[in-house]
Amino acid sequence: MSQIEGLKEIRSEADLCTVFITNFSKMDGWTCYPEAGGFDILAVHEDGRQIGVEAKLTLNAKVAEQILPGERDDYNEKPGPDYRLVIVHKLTTASEGIARMLAMLGIRVITPRQSRSSQDEVWTFGEFHNLLEARGQTASYGHQYLFDWNPATRCAVPSVLQNLPAGVPSPLRITPWKEAAVKVLALLRKQGFITAKQISNFGIGVTVWTQPQGNKQAWLAKGSIRGQWIETEFTPPYDTLHPELFALASQALEGQTGSLL
Repeated sequence: MSQIEGLKEIRSEADLCTVFITNFSKMDGWTCYPEAGGFDILAVHEDGRQIGVEAKLTLNAKVAEQILPGERDDYNEKPGPDYRLVIVHKLTTASEGIARMLAMLGIRVITPRQSRSSQDEVWTFGEFHNLLEARGQTASYGHQYLFDWNPATRCAVPSVLQNLPAGVPSPLRITPWKEAAVKVLALLRKQGFITAKQISNFGIGVTVWTQPQGNKQAWLAKGSIRGQWIETEFTPPYDTLHPELFALASQALEGQTGSLL
Protein backbone atom coordinates (compact mmCIF):
# COMPACT_ATOMS: atom_id res chain seq x y z
CA MET A 1 0.00 0.00 0.00
CA SER A 2 1.40 3.38 -0.99
CA GLN A 3 1.35 6.45 1.21
CA ILE A 4 1.32 10.21 0.77
CA GLU A 5 4.22 11.47 2.82
CA GLY A 6 3.64 14.82 4.50
CA LEU A 7 -0.13 14.96 3.89
CA LYS A 8 -1.33 15.00 7.49
CA GLU A 9 -4.78 16.42 6.84
CA ILE A 10 -7.29 16.22 4.03
CA ARG A 11 -8.64 19.74 3.68
CA SER A 12 -10.02 19.70 0.16
CA GLU A 13 -11.26 17.51 -2.66
CA ALA A 14 -7.89 18.11 -4.34
CA ASP A 15 -6.13 16.52 -1.33
CA LEU A 16 -8.50 13.57 -1.57
CA CYS A 17 -7.70 13.15 -5.27
CA THR A 18 -3.97 13.32 -4.55
CA VAL A 19 -4.26 10.47 -2.07
CA PHE A 20 -6.32 8.38 -4.49
CA ILE A 21 -4.08 8.96 -7.52
CA THR A 22 -0.90 8.13 -5.64
CA ASN A 23 -2.42 4.98 -4.14
CA PHE A 24 -4.34 3.68 -7.15
CA SER A 25 -1.53 4.33 -9.65
CA LYS A 26 0.47 1.68 -7.80
CA MET A 27 -1.94 -1.00 -9.00
CA ASP A 28 -0.53 -2.97 -11.92
CA GLY A 29 -1.63 -1.70 -15.31
CA TRP A 30 -3.59 1.34 -14.10
CA THR A 31 -2.93 5.01 -14.91
CA CYS A 32 -4.87 7.89 -13.35
CA TYR A 33 -5.63 10.91 -15.54
CA PRO A 34 -6.71 14.00 -13.57
CA GLU A 35 -9.70 15.97 -14.85
CA ALA A 36 -10.39 13.73 -17.84
CA GLY A 37 -13.53 12.22 -19.33
CA GLY A 38 -15.70 14.65 -17.36
CA PHE A 39 -14.55 13.19 -14.02
CA ASP A 40 -12.21 14.38 -11.29
CA ILE A 41 -10.10 11.34 -12.13
CA LEU A 42 -10.28 8.87 -15.00
CA ALA A 43 -8.41 5.66 -14.11
CA VAL A 44 -7.51 3.68 -17.23
CA HIS A 45 -6.19 0.12 -17.38
CA GLU A 46 -3.79 -1.01 -20.07
CA ASP A 47 -6.48 -3.40 -21.34
CA GLY A 48 -8.86 -0.45 -21.92
CA ARG A 49 -11.10 -0.63 -18.83
CA GLN A 50 -11.91 2.70 -17.20
CA ILE A 51 -13.10 3.93 -13.81
CA GLY A 52 -14.65 7.39 -13.51
CA VAL A 53 -14.00 8.87 -10.06
CA GLU A 54 -15.70 11.82 -8.36
CA ALA A 55 -14.34 13.24 -5.10
CA LYS A 56 -16.36 14.85 -2.30
CA LEU A 57 -15.29 15.91 1.15
CA THR A 58 -18.84 15.26 2.39
CA LEU A 59 -21.17 12.80 0.70
CA ASN A 60 -24.48 14.32 -0.37
CA ALA A 61 -27.23 13.72 -2.89
CA LYS A 62 -25.58 16.14 -5.35
CA VAL A 63 -22.82 13.64 -6.06
CA ALA A 64 -25.40 11.20 -7.45
CA GLU A 65 -26.15 13.71 -10.22
CA GLN A 66 -22.43 14.04 -10.96
CA ILE A 67 -21.43 10.37 -10.92
CA LEU A 68 -24.48 8.70 -12.50
CA PRO A 69 -24.87 8.72 -16.29
CA GLY A 70 -27.44 11.03 -17.81
CA GLU A 71 -30.99 9.84 -18.43
CA ARG A 72 -30.46 9.35 -22.19
CA ASP A 73 -26.72 8.73 -22.27
CA ASP A 74 -27.15 5.08 -23.26
CA TYR A 75 -29.64 5.93 -26.00
CA ASN A 76 -27.32 8.61 -27.40
CA GLU A 77 -24.27 6.35 -26.92
CA LYS A 78 -22.51 9.05 -24.96
CA PRO A 79 -18.95 8.00 -23.99
CA GLY A 80 -18.57 6.77 -20.43
CA PRO A 81 -16.32 4.62 -18.21
CA ASP A 82 -16.85 0.94 -17.45
CA TYR A 83 -17.05 1.62 -13.70
CA ARG A 84 -17.99 4.59 -11.53
CA LEU A 85 -16.61 5.35 -8.08
CA VAL A 86 -17.03 8.04 -5.42
CA ILE A 87 -14.30 8.87 -2.92
CA VAL A 88 -15.16 10.89 0.20
CA HIS A 89 -13.17 12.07 3.19
CA LYS A 90 -15.42 10.27 5.65
CA LEU A 91 -18.90 8.88 6.08
CA THR A 92 -21.25 10.12 8.77
CA THR A 93 -24.40 8.58 10.16
CA ALA A 94 -26.39 10.87 7.88
CA SER A 95 -24.39 10.03 4.73
CA GLU A 96 -24.15 6.27 5.20
CA GLY A 97 -27.66 5.97 3.80
CA ILE A 98 -26.62 7.86 0.66
CA ALA A 99 -23.62 5.55 0.28
CA ARG A 100 -25.93 2.52 0.54
CA MET A 101 -28.29 4.05 -2.02
CA LEU A 102 -25.43 4.67 -4.45
CA ALA A 103 -24.18 1.11 -3.94
CA MET A 104 -27.61 -0.21 -4.93
CA LEU A 105 -27.38 1.97 -8.06
CA GLY A 106 -24.00 0.47 -8.97
CA ILE A 107 -21.73 3.16 -7.49
CA ARG A 108 -19.14 2.20 -4.86
CA VAL A 109 -18.26 4.79 -2.21
CA ILE A 110 -14.89 4.44 -0.48
CA THR A 111 -13.02 6.50 2.12
CA PRO A 112 -9.33 6.86 3.03
CA ARG A 113 -7.96 6.05 6.45
CA GLN A 114 -5.18 7.46 8.55
CA SER A 115 -2.25 5.18 9.24
CA ARG A 116 1.12 5.63 10.89
CA SER A 117 4.33 5.61 8.89
CA SER A 118 7.84 5.46 10.28
CA GLN A 119 7.77 9.23 10.77
CA ASP A 120 4.20 10.43 10.99
CA GLU A 121 0.54 9.68 10.36
CA VAL A 122 -0.53 9.76 6.73
CA TRP A 123 -3.67 9.16 4.70
CA THR A 124 -4.06 6.03 2.60
CA PHE A 125 -6.80 4.14 0.80
CA GLY A 126 -7.11 0.64 2.20
CA GLU A 127 -10.16 -0.56 0.25
CA PHE A 128 -8.66 -1.19 -3.16
CA HIS A 129 -8.70 -4.92 -2.37
CA ASN A 130 -12.51 -4.64 -2.51
CA LEU A 131 -12.44 -3.30 -6.08
CA LEU A 132 -12.05 -6.83 -7.32
CA GLU A 133 -13.00 -6.24 -10.91
CA ALA A 134 -10.36 -3.53 -11.07
CA ARG A 135 -7.79 -6.17 -10.14
CA GLY A 136 -9.25 -8.75 -12.49
CA GLN A 137 -9.87 -11.12 -9.58
CA THR A 138 -12.82 -13.33 -8.80
CA ALA A 139 -15.43 -12.05 -6.38
CA SER A 140 -15.28 -13.59 -2.94
CA TYR A 141 -17.75 -13.81 -0.09
CA GLY A 142 -18.84 -10.38 1.11
CA HIS A 143 -17.33 -8.55 -1.88
CA GLN A 144 -18.87 -7.63 -5.20
CA TYR A 145 -17.50 -6.61 -8.55
CA LEU A 146 -17.70 -2.98 -9.42
CA PHE A 147 -20.83 -2.67 -11.54
CA ASP A 148 -19.97 -2.68 -15.24
CA TRP A 149 -21.98 0.05 -17.00
CA ASN A 150 -20.94 -1.46 -20.36
CA PRO A 151 -20.83 1.82 -22.33
CA ALA A 152 -21.01 1.64 -26.11
CA THR A 153 -18.06 4.04 -26.25
CA ARG A 154 -15.47 4.60 -23.54
CA CYS A 155 -14.24 8.05 -22.51
CA ALA A 156 -11.56 9.64 -24.65
CA VAL A 157 -8.18 9.18 -22.97
CA PRO A 158 -5.80 12.18 -23.07
CA SER A 159 -2.82 11.76 -25.41
CA VAL A 160 -0.40 12.46 -22.58
CA LEU A 161 -0.51 12.17 -18.82
CA GLN A 162 -0.31 15.74 -17.51
CA ASN A 163 0.41 16.87 -13.99
CA LEU A 164 -2.90 18.69 -13.55
CA PRO A 165 -4.60 19.30 -10.20
CA ALA A 166 -7.74 17.18 -9.75
CA GLY A 167 -10.81 18.00 -7.72
CA VAL A 168 -10.35 21.77 -7.87
CA PRO A 169 -12.91 24.49 -8.68
CA SER A 170 -12.94 25.45 -12.38
CA PRO A 171 -10.61 22.57 -13.31
CA LEU A 172 -8.29 22.67 -16.30
CA ARG A 173 -9.86 19.69 -18.05
CA ILE A 174 -8.42 17.75 -20.96
CA THR A 175 -11.12 17.06 -23.55
CA PRO A 176 -11.05 15.92 -27.19
CA TRP A 177 -11.93 19.50 -28.17
CA LYS A 178 -9.03 20.86 -26.10
CA GLU A 179 -6.61 18.42 -27.72
CA ALA A 180 -7.79 19.52 -31.17
CA ALA A 181 -7.44 23.19 -30.18
CA VAL A 182 -3.85 22.56 -29.06
CA LYS A 183 -3.14 21.09 -32.50
CA VAL A 184 -4.62 24.19 -34.12
CA LEU A 185 -2.29 26.41 -32.11
CA ALA A 186 0.71 24.21 -32.93
CA LEU A 187 0.00 24.49 -36.66
CA LEU A 188 -0.63 28.22 -36.33
CA ARG A 189 2.78 28.65 -34.67
CA LYS A 190 4.51 26.46 -37.27
CA GLN A 191 3.09 28.31 -40.29
CA GLY A 192 2.67 31.77 -38.78
CA PHE A 193 -0.96 31.63 -39.91
CA ILE A 194 -3.83 29.18 -40.27
CA THR A 195 -6.85 28.85 -42.55
CA ALA A 196 -10.45 28.14 -41.66
CA LYS A 197 -10.25 24.85 -43.54
CA GLN A 198 -7.22 23.75 -41.53
CA ILE A 199 -9.04 24.52 -38.28
CA SER A 200 -12.06 22.55 -39.47
CA ASN A 201 -9.82 19.62 -40.47
CA PHE A 202 -9.03 19.13 -36.77
CA GLY A 203 -12.72 18.42 -36.16
CA ILE A 204 -13.67 21.62 -34.30
CA GLY A 205 -15.72 24.69 -35.19
CA VAL A 206 -14.15 27.73 -36.79
CA THR A 207 -16.46 30.40 -35.39
CA VAL A 208 -14.87 30.94 -31.99
CA TRP A 209 -11.47 31.38 -33.66
CA THR A 210 -12.51 33.89 -36.32
CA GLN A 211 -15.73 35.58 -35.18
CA PRO A 212 -16.45 37.72 -32.08
CA GLN A 213 -19.01 36.26 -29.67
CA GLY A 214 -21.01 39.05 -28.03
CA ASN A 215 -18.52 41.09 -26.01
CA LYS A 216 -15.77 38.52 -26.54
CA GLN A 217 -13.14 39.12 -29.19
CA ALA A 218 -12.35 36.51 -31.82
CA TRP A 219 -9.26 34.49 -31.00
CA LEU A 220 -7.61 35.23 -34.37
CA ALA A 221 -7.35 38.22 -36.71
CA LYS A 222 -7.29 38.48 -40.50
CA GLY A 223 -3.85 38.05 -42.02
CA SER A 224 -2.35 40.12 -44.83
CA ILE A 225 -3.28 37.37 -47.33
CA ARG A 226 -6.94 36.59 -47.87
CA GLY A 227 -8.09 33.39 -46.18
CA GLN A 228 -5.29 33.43 -43.61
CA TRP A 229 -5.77 34.04 -39.89
CA ILE A 230 -3.05 35.06 -37.46
CA GLU A 231 -2.49 34.94 -33.71
CA THR A 232 -3.62 37.82 -31.46
CA GLU A 233 -3.53 38.71 -27.79
CA PHE A 234 -6.85 36.90 -27.47
CA THR A 235 -5.53 33.55 -28.75
CA PRO A 236 -5.69 31.02 -25.87
CA PRO A 237 -2.18 30.21 -24.54
CA TYR A 238 -2.61 26.45 -24.80
CA ASP A 239 1.15 26.06 -25.18
CA THR A 240 1.65 27.21 -21.58
CA LEU A 241 -1.58 25.74 -20.18
CA HIS A 242 -0.86 22.30 -21.65
CA PRO A 243 2.87 22.17 -22.47
CA GLU A 244 3.02 18.39 -22.83
CA LEU A 245 0.13 18.32 -25.31
CA PHE A 246 1.57 21.27 -27.23
CA ALA A 247 4.98 19.59 -27.47
CA LEU A 248 3.35 16.38 -28.72
CA ALA A 249 1.32 18.29 -31.33
CA SER A 250 4.40 20.22 -32.48
CA GLN A 251 6.43 17.03 -32.83
CA ALA A 252 3.67 15.46 -34.94
CA LEU A 253 3.93 18.36 -37.38
CA GLU A 254 7.64 17.94 -37.92
CA GLY A 255 8.42 16.66 -41.38
CA GLN A 256 4.90 17.33 -42.69
CA THR A 257 4.26 19.73 -45.54
CA GLY A 258 1.48 22.27 -45.82
CA SER A 259 -0.36 20.12 -48.34
CA LEU A 260 -0.68 17.36 -45.76
CA LEU A 261 -2.18 19.55 -43.01
